[in-house]
Amino acid sequence: MKKIVLALAVAVATAAAANAQTAATKPAAKPADQTKSAAHAPAAKMEKAAPMKAEVVSTDATAKTITVKDASGSNVTLTATGAAVAELAKVKAGDTVMVTKSENNATKIVKAKTTTSKPAKEKK
Repeated sequence: MKKIVLALAVAVATAAAANAQTAATKPAAKPADQTKSAAHAPAAKMEKAAPMKAEVVSTDATAKTITVKDASGSNVTLTATGAAVAELAKVKAGDTVMVTKSENNATKIVKAKTTTSKPAKEKK
């Protein structure tokens, strides 16, 4: 009786070890399943990249962060990623920028052009 239980325990342990090794490779083999699960994720977790016009409050190149005031007047601190890191040095407090943000990351920062109207010259 003990031999049967021992043989059964060894068989279960072997099957579990084999299953654990193959389960890790399944997600990598099916990237389509990952896209489907990401599509069904709650909107709070997966926020699409969205551009917003904002005024720069401060930048920190060391921490790679930018704090901007959005249209509603609230300050938002974003972490610069990718090409946006290089743009941190080009903007300063008070500048108007277009920030493409995804979750809490600034993926693109573009300094907005100021539109000041020049007075028309009078003809003599």
